[in-house]
Amino acid sequence: RSTGYPLPLPLRVPRTEMASYEKVEWYYVGLDDVQKGPVSWDQLKAVYNQLDDSCLLWNQNMEQWLDLGQLPKVKEALKPKPKPKSKPVKKGPPRGPPKFGGGGGPKRFGGGGQSQQQPRHQTREKNKSISESIEFKRIAEEVPNEGWRRLVAADGTVYYHNTISEETTYDIPDVFQTDDDKVRDGEWIWVPDQYEGFIKGKVLNRMGNGAIQIETETGESRQVGPKKANKCVKLDWFNLRRTEQDLVLLDDLNEPLIMWNLQERFKNNQIYTNVGSILIAVNPFKKLPLYTPTIIDKYAKRGNRILPPHVFHIASESYRNLLEGTTEKTAQSIVISGESGAGKTVCTKFCLKYLAEVADSEGGVEEKILLANPIMEAFGNAKTTRNNNSSRFGKYVEIFFDKRMRICGSNIQNYLLEKSRVVVLGPGERNYHIFYQLLRGGSDDLKRNLMLGDLDDYHYINQSETGVDGMDDVEEWRTLMKSFETLEFTKKEQNDVLRITAGVLHMGNIAFKSTGDRKCGVKQRSNLSPAAKLFEVDERQLEKVVTTRMLRLRGQDPIEVGLSVEEATAARDALSKFIYEHMFDWLVKRINKSIGRGKFVKGKTIGILDIFGFEIFKTNSFEQLCINFTNEKLQQFFNQHTFKLEEALYSAEKIRYEKVGYIDNQPVLDLIEKKPRGILPMIDEELKLPRGSDKTYVSKLIKTHVPNKKYFLKVLKRPENFVVKHYAGDVEYESVGFLEKNKDRLYEDAYDLLSGSSFKFLAHMFPSDDTKGNKTTLGAKFRKQLNDLMRTLNTTYPHYIRCIKPNSEKAPMQFTVNMCLEQLRYSGVFEAVKIRKQGFPFRYTHENFVKRFKCIDQKRNWGRGKSACRALLDHMKSRAAQVGERRVLYRADDHRKMELIRNVAVEKRAIFIERYCRRYIAKKQLKAMLAIRPKLLAVLKSRNLDELNSVLQQCGHIQYPMREINLVKRRIFCIQEEKRLEKVLLDVVNKDPERYFSAFARAVAAADEIGMEGEVAEKVREMYHYAKEKKRVEAEMRAGMEELDEDKLRNALQEAQQAGADPYKIRQAQDRLDKIVNEKRAIEDIGAYQRQNLEEAPMQNIIDRAEQISYVTEDIKYLKHMLYDLSPEKFAQEQLKAAVRSKDQDRAIRITIKIKDMFFKQQGDMFTFRGFPKFRTPVEWSNLKFTLFSSTREELQRTMFRWTKTPIHASLIELPGKSGKDGTRMFRNLLGYMGDRSYNFPEHLLIEMVTEALDKVPLRDEIYAQMIKQLTQNPDSQSAFKGWSAMAVCLEAFPPNPEFENYFEVWLRKTIKDASKRTRYLTLLHQAIFCGARTTPPTENEMKRIMGGETLRRKAGFQQEEKAAPQYQGLQVEVADEQIEWNEVEDISDRPDAKAYDTNRNNYNARKPMAPKPMAPKPMAPKPMAPKPSVPRFGGPKPMAKKPTLPKFGG
Repeated sequence: RSTGYPLPLPLRVPRTEMASYEKVEWYYVGLDDVQKGPVSWDQLKAVYNQLDDSCLLWNQNMEQWLDLGQLPKVKEALKPKPKPKSKPVKKGPPRGPPKFGGGGGPKRFGGGGQSQQQPRHQTREKNKSISESIEFKRIAEEVPNEGWRRLVAADGTVYYHNTISEETTYDIPDVFQTDDDKVRDGEWIWVPDQYEGFIKGKVLNRMGNGAIQIETETGESRQVGPKKANKCVKLDWFNLRRTEQDLVLLDDLNEPLIMWNLQERFKNNQIYTNVGSILIAVNPFKKLPLYTPTIIDKYAKRGNRILPPHVFHIASESYRNLLEGTTEKTAQSIVISGESGAGKTVCTKFCLKYLAEVADSEGGVEEKILLANPIMEAFGNAKTTRNNNSSRFGKYVEIFFDKRMRICGSNIQNYLLEKSRVVVLGPGERNYHIFYQLLRGGSDDLKRNLMLGDLDDYHYINQSETGVDGMDDVEEWRTLMKSFETLEFTKKEQNDVLRITAGVLHMGNIAFKSTGDRKCGVKQRSNLSPAAKLFEVDERQLEKVVTTRMLRLRGQDPIEVGLSVEEATAARDALSKFIYEHMFDWLVKRINKSIGRGKFVKGKTIGILDIFGFEIFKTNSFEQLCINFTNEKLQQFFNQHTFKLEEALYSAEKIRYEKVGYIDNQPVLDLIEKKPRGILPMIDEELKLPRGSDKTYVSKLIKTHVPNKKYFLKVLKRPENFVVKHYAGDVEYESVGFLEKNKDRLYEDAYDLLSGSSFKFLAHMFPSDDTKGNKTTLGAKFRKQLNDLMRTLNTTYPHYIRCIKPNSEKAPMQFTVNMCLEQLRYSGVFEAVKIRKQGFPFRYTHENFVKRFKCIDQKRNWGRGKSACRALLDHMKSRAAQVGERRVLYRADDHRKMELIRNVAVEKRAIFIERYCRRYIAKKQLKAMLAIRPKLLAVLKSRNLDELNSVLQQCGHIQYPMREINLVKRRIFCIQEEKRLEKVLLDVVNKDPERYFSAFARAVAAADEIGMEGEVAEKVREMYHYAKEKKRVEAEMRAGMEELDEDKLRNALQEAQQAGADPYKIRQAQDRLDKIVNEKRAIEDIGAYQRQNLEEAPMQNIIDRAEQISYVTEDIKYLKHMLYDLSPEKFAQEQLKAAVRSKDQDRAIRITIKIKDMFFKQQGDMFTFRGFPKFRTPVEWSNLKFTLFSSTREELQRTMFRWTKTPIHASLIELPGKSGKDGTRMFRNLLGYMGDRSYNFPEHLLIEMVTEALDKVPLRDEIYAQMIKQLTQNPDSQSAFKGWSAMAVCLEAFPPNPEFENYFEVWLRKTIKDASKRTRYLTLLHQAIFCGARTTPPTENEMKRIMGGETLRRKAGFQQEEKAAPQYQGLQVEVADEQIEWNEVEDISDRPDAKAYDTNRNNYNARKPMAPKPMAPKPMAPKPMAPKPSVPRFGGPKPMAKKPTLPKFGG
């Protein structure tokens, strides 16, 4: 393809298998030459029909872009499954309307058909109506003249129209139903599932007890119990035809359909979905290209366009309302909620980013607002199991605007910092980021001043993990320091904050030891000192505060009470928590002071509330009560706002409507906060009582509220717990610790210690006048903050963002339905959908309604206003829709019906309009072409560029590619190119064609392009072709040298002299050729030798050398066959035959042992020594000895095959005749030789044994068996040594009989552990077998040599030593490893200093070796290079005859 994309050569198959195709994101370049992506595997399959083999694909596992045609496995996987065969055609499809233009222009203007300049893939299908598409024609052919047509609306919805009955429907008619559609017939339901949320099931049977028998999509049969059956929801397959951007527009309102819609959008990276004015944001846990400046600009300048849901849309809507004052309340607010890890903090950042980008500011205020985030996150965010950067506090950021609607300031209000995190961490969690940033990013001097060490040294942070994936604490520290400077924190303020932070770390290291009953002391005073120094308090006073408590009673002096180790630890942690909390509050105030509010206009504010979502845990305490109380307040605010908007609209339109009902959660709010019996006020009252406790509090609470069973329940199994029925679900609260957490204040002695500190920064955070007067509880303080927040929100027009966490593993693009469903329930989204659905979710103004639907009857004059709307509704038979004062309002059923009618009307009208538009355009083009054609023909005879360009400019309105226009363009190009080439050719003709090869190549190509001739042009061509031929021949020589190809080298050398190749290169090539020839001769000689001998290592060596120079002979083929095709056993047998042929005894024995190795590895268990069939059984053998004692017989049985000092009574093997007695006699000889019995001249005994064995063949196996018996478990090493010597002498004299041979060899292999000794005895054994028995026994001298390790036997006719193999000198020449010295002539055509290299043509041979070029950088995927514009070519030019004048172009 001429797209300009770099196609790789050679192509490489991507490192990815079918199993991984679906796990990666794909990019592709379609037929329109536009790069698209990333897309999922399913999305790529969906567009497969729009691709061909030349389209490019790429994913992260591929090194470069590849054509689809070069990826056969991918192509096969993308192909859709074949559809079932259709019914036979009864009648052809209806004819389409006549076509004008497009493909039917007059042939005299270029031959008709498609434009020559159009891409080959562009077809007439783009200009066809939907009803004329290929797909429709295919389907129309299948329909047996029943009138049905399958159509697609502008929004992608498929519907069906019958041209005979004029019926229109979304349901698939029978004639279009595939096998899959027929499977979907019948009753289908959504079935709740604990793993997948909901599954689709076809009802097979409804049972009497309420249970349902279903079949899933996968064909699995299930039974749904009665309880679960009541929760099943009807499934309409039509509702799954497409996803909706707004859940309110769903045709049916149920949880399964909402979850399916969200999940399908999430799969396509569409993480935002609307519910009316509410935005649902599903955290993708990966970066998406949705927040670039281009996207911000798109939403900022959207005008009246409807854009996809986005967090920027919410921010844009709030700013627009503020700017235009279109809402009832000028001030705006954005309420962002969701559980930890749902993405609240990110949404807040993007809202602030959008406002800062769009609104601008004076004095860089918007930058300060953005840079406040790093400080807030460092001190208020931490890693939890659900989120790596979780905000552990709520905040309301209020942004102020001036008269010019620019940001002029902001204010931050924080809520409920999770201060317990400072002292206690859960598994897999981290403390606040600042601790790790300080220890990792702080300078050595700073850490030295703060007395800090390593991360593992501090109890408050070493309880769990210290790192966070994707977060660099050092880089975050730098950002924090930059934020401090931008927000104008002084160096002293920065140091004071870090000093407090370090002091809190040191506090955690104070440990305690028990010193008596309810008394304790500090375990190591060295841990106390750093905290006391940093806080500038007395060390002893600090110790006293954490180990004792002052008990104050009315009328008595304070009493000092000791604390236990557990109580002291709690006191230490309380002190740390309060110090950190006060420092955080100070930071918020300091940030507010730094940013300021500026000269803002009252009411011109946008508030962003980032608040914790509803929480239901296994154990819910006081914190969860406060959080859920906040969400109850916000839910009431949301319900009232949504309800009021709906009712206000209906009232303004003056339509009939039923009052929209919604859940009023005021009773729950009263239950929690109303005095005096609310849950929170009762905690405050209980704190005032002397003996108040959690137990007494919860008993009073249950007694007071147990009648209110609608909202409050007691827990019978856990009397200390109670249940509150919130809007999002029932929550069981554990009352333990309620009073202590609600008290939320330090003891006076601890408070006095801090307020009296010499460290002014710390002392100011704990003013001394606040110790007794301020005893506000946490609950009261929180209620006040929350009421202030609600008052602020009530003065604003709210916008809502509900953040959803799709999975608990923080895995990218993984959607867990049940988890998301639970969060949507908690966030009140279903309530919002319900409120909107109860009303009229579809609404158009009168003008827009008439514009949209008047096309249903174009001939009728519908009029304007209400009357036109009513007439349209009557015509479409819509009875439920209502016409209001300014709008038409209707529900989903009417929407579906009216949209179907409109789609059919639009389809008909579109065909009509297209028909006449095409005819008009074609006629207009024809008239214009007829008018301009004479001018074009006339100017083609001219060489005047001005005239040619003037006529060409007059053709600007001609869209059809006329042949004459192309010829004029070609002529202009050739004339311009001719003038340019005259200078170029004159410039290069005097230069060295090798040194300026690229310049010559470009000049010749350009001259050939326009058919340029002339003396200079021909001379340049001749010089170029001479240099080109020389380069080709030298390249062939080098290739032959590198590839060690004799034929290629010979051919290149034959052409080298004629082509003028470099003599030095010719010599190198000739030397290499000679070496290759010599190498082949050596290979032939050694190959022939190894064919006879088959030595494995030399065979492999010679094969490798032959492959190195691509040389094949019959001997090499044979060696490869032997080495590669035969099994190891078969090859060893061939080697044995070769050794025998060459009379090489030693090699034959070695190979025999190798064969036996392979044999015994598989079959060795068959030849265990005692399994020899001729052995007597121990019982039989013992019975041959006469004895009266059974113990003697049993001892004989045990020692039959073990060493004994006594003679045997019978042979071990059943021997014929008198041989049995000879066997027992030989055993006495063996005992005598081994020294187990005393005899004179033991050597004679051994010679006698050998002599007997040589004479009596059956006796041989008995002698070897007796030796094995005496060597088994022999306790005397000297006796065993002589036994092995005797065996060596016997093996040198005679072999065992064939039937005993394998049993004997297996015993040798298993018994002898030493490898060299085992090899010697195996060699002796096989030598004996190979050579046979001696004729005479060995002499005493020979016996000594045998015992010394010598081998004496040699078979007649076999060589004494191995025959030496031929030398390998010929193969020592490693031609492939030689360095080729190839001095290339450097092409300097494109060098900026090329003129400095110009030389006279007489000095062509004065060459310099070309410097090595650096490797080109690897192109980065996935973005391919843009296509380069090519020079237009209009027909092939014909060269003119040679003329002695200046060059002219032909053609």
